[in-house]
Amino acid sequence: MIKWLLFDKDGTLLEFDETWSEISLVMIDRFVEKYHIDHKQSLQEELGYVNDRFLSSGILASGTLSDIINVFTKYAPENDKQELEKWTVQLSKDLISEYEPETIVIEGLLDTLKAFKDKQYNIAIITSDDIDGTERFIKDAGVEHLIDEKITASINGYQKPNPKMVEDFYKKWDVSPNEIAIIGDTPTDIQMGKNAHFRAVVGVLSGTGNKEDLVDADYIYQDINEFYKQEAEWNK
Repeated sequence: MIKWLLFDKDGTLLEFDETWSEISLVMIDRFVEKYHIDHKQSLQEELGYVNDRFLSSGILASGTLSDIINVFTKYAPENDKQELEKWTVQLSKDLISEYEPETIVIEGLLDTLKAFKDKQYNIAIITSDDIDGTERFIKDAGVEHLIDEKITASINGYQKPNPKMVEDFYKKWDVSPNEIAIIGDTPTDIQMGKNAHFRAVVGVLSGTGNKEDLVDADYIYQDINEFYKQEAEWNK
């Protein structure tokens, strides 16, 4: 029996805001300009921006700022890694302040999460974002009272799809993979569920992934609202 629901954040609980796309592209442009990078197209492709679209499995769509920094370091190897990391982190903060991306939640989010809580499910957010960004989302979305746990890339150094990301979570809550469903919109979320052997691995089409991207999921629904309605199917 499934007791825990592990929801990805961006694209699953939070609608994709085009502002984040602009921030990503501006970040690349600033890096190329500052560090005199000659191969901008290959850089974009390695970060998951190909033919003017963001790949659902790419770093920009489902990775972390650390992943971006690692790619930047590869393209500017002659520069001090710590300085480049410091510059990128500050640039990210500056661009978020400048562009002020909105917190636009999936329609029906509050009612659906509350309905799950009324059925005695525990709810966690599992995300490649850091703890600060996750807590900001929880506050802005007004779901503090509905979230039992936050599993982020900055907690123990692991990130999706590495199953080690949830080892501390198992111990803290005395839970096993057979009691968990993961819900996400990218191939990385699906692979996380498979690697961790969760009881149910659920893809949703509310983010960057399409059905072809999520083909390895046990179930695919339009969004978390349909996921709730189909409870009898995934929690047998």
